[in-house]
Parts: sequence; structure tokens; C-alpha cells
Amino acid sequence: VAIAVGLAQVVAGVFPGTSRSASAIFLAMLLGLSKRSAAADFVFMVGIPTMFAASGYALLEMYKEGGFGSENWADVAVAFVAATITGFVVVKWLLGYIKKHRFTVFAVYRIVLGAALLLWLP
Repeated sequence: VAIAVGLAQVVAGVFPGTSRSASAIFLAMLLGLSKRSAAADFVFMVGIPTMFAASGYALLEMYKEGGFGSENWADVAVAFVAATITGFVVVKWLLGYIKKHRFTVFAVYRIVLGAALLLWLP
């Protein structure tokens, strides 16, 4: 299941607009994790190394381009702390929401937004 969930995250990363978490949760449920909350917990735990790898890659690319010297590291530290706290709060809320509700509201949101964008774009 772990390898399949990892592959689902990779595939979601290749296609713009695809939710990495949603695709991985959906696949985890298809592969036998029967409870939405268990699937979501698993996916978010598996996602932690993915996020660290993506951050490390971005930092490495920035280093190669010589971008470290021009950064205001105090601002970067404040942004990092704010993003970390916000991320933990939102994931905690989402995991609580998933225990009591289905994903219907997210599906409707994506369908409505997608239809609106298709109508809006030439």
C-alpha cells in the first residue's frame, strides 16, 4: 500500500491541478484502508518525507543558482514558522473533518471551480 500511495503522489505531481493528497487517499481506500480517517492519516504521514524531499530539492536548486546570498534569513525563518504552524493546524482540522464527513464538499468545489474556469477561459 505504501509504494502504491507513493506512486499516486508522484502521478498527482505530474498532472497540474491534481490533488496529491486526494489521489493518494482515494488509492489507499481502493487498496483496503476502509476508513477515510485511517487513509488520510496514512497519506499525510507518507507525505512528510515527500515534502522534505521537495524542500531539499528546491534549496539545492536555489544554492546552485547562487540565491542564498540575497535572502533575508529572518524573513525566511518567520515564513517557515508561520507556514509550519498553519500547515499543522489545517491538517489537524482536516483529519477531524474527515472522521465525521465525506469528501463530497471537496468534489463539488472542484467540479464547480473547474466548470467556471472552462467557461471563463477562451
